[in-house]
Amino acid sequence: MLNNRNLAANINAVSAYVKIYPKDRLFSVLPLHHCYESTIGFLLPIANGASIAICEGLRYIVQNLTEAKPTAILTVPLLVESLYKKINEKIVKSKKDKMVNTMISFTNALKRAGIDIKKKVFKEIYDNLGGNLRIVVCAAAPIDKKVGLWLEDIGITFLQGYGLTETAPIAALTPEYNPCIGSCGKAVVGADIKIDKPNENGEGEIYIKSPTLMMGYYEDEEETKKVINEEGYFNSGDIGYIDENGYIFITGRSKNVIVTQNGKNIYPEEIEMLIDKIEEVKESMIYGKTPENKTKKEDKELIITARVLPDYEKIEEIHGNLSEEEVRNLIWTKIKEVNKKLTSYKAVKNLEIKQGEFEKTSTMKIKRYKELNHS
Repeated sequence: MLNNRNLAANINAVSAYVKIYPKDRLFSVLPLHHCYESTIGFLLPIANGASIAICEGLRYIVQNLTEAKPTAILTVPLLVESLYKKINEKIVKSKKDKMVNTMISFTNALKRAGIDIKKKVFKEIYDNLGGNLRIVVCAAAPIDKKVGLWLEDIGITFLQGYGLTETAPIAALTPEYNPCIGSCGKAVVGADIKIDKPNENGEGEIYIKSPTLMMGYYEDEEETKKVINEEGYFNSGDIGYIDENGYIFITGRSKNVIVTQNGKNIYPEEIEMLIDKIEEVKESMIYGKTPENKTKKEDKELIITARVLPDYEKIEEIHGNLSEEEVRNLIWTKIKEVNKKLTSYKAVKNLEIKQGEFEKTSTMKIKRYKELNHS
């Protein structure tokens, strides 16, 4: 249950980190019934006198961007990563990638000297995004750091936020005046965020106390007491750490964590991010699979399994027409390369090829519980 005070407090808290002006136009892609979009994508711009352009649907994103010419986009990783891939594929096909990389280095050096000409140099890229884009805000799930760095390199401010519906929703945000790519930001004004029972790496469950915190779950006092302690802190269920400058880094969800027989914690999101970088992979989900033929010794040992949706269009473009077995072998070879970057207990031991799209939430996150029920 959220009240007007929660929503107003969130708008005020966010406004201290990011300035929205009457001349701004936000591009709305996410469903308005979701707290993230309704508060930050709708109420925030209205409160600041800005306008909103509503996307007609996912297939019309590029067309609508050029029509609406927004200055800011509120989005989730899947959408911004998709735009990043499409734009960079165009650049590579036109054989301008080396030139773009050279210009990025050159304009970064100029910017450090106080001269910013990025909008002029990368005008062609800007035009694909409407021509006026200055801010991209991404939240709801982890995102590949290189996407944020690339946006900053071409002159677009990339901000990350963190929160839940229970916190109405933004609890942390990157200040536009001091961005930190890879972090989901600092606690917003008025919010107190701490790590509960941190381990040797400083990681633990993220606890939040804030004026934006919900009144509770509707007619469910028992569940409310489970997540909000006597001191008024809400247990987010997310695992992360806070650095010396107050920036928060999310490493996984407590309910998704895979615990090995030796008591080691594996966060699926870390491995998924590496697998999703494979060109031939569209999406992936990591989980611990119970062995079919268990022995007493193996009773508790789970097999780290990757369920992968191949990018068949990309595979055909790069490798030609492959059989299902060849697709599987190709992806398994690439996953073995990923394993080399991981400590041994995190290595993927099993591959499942996903048939059909993953079922997702309104913020494009895979519904893990539904996938695991199909295991």
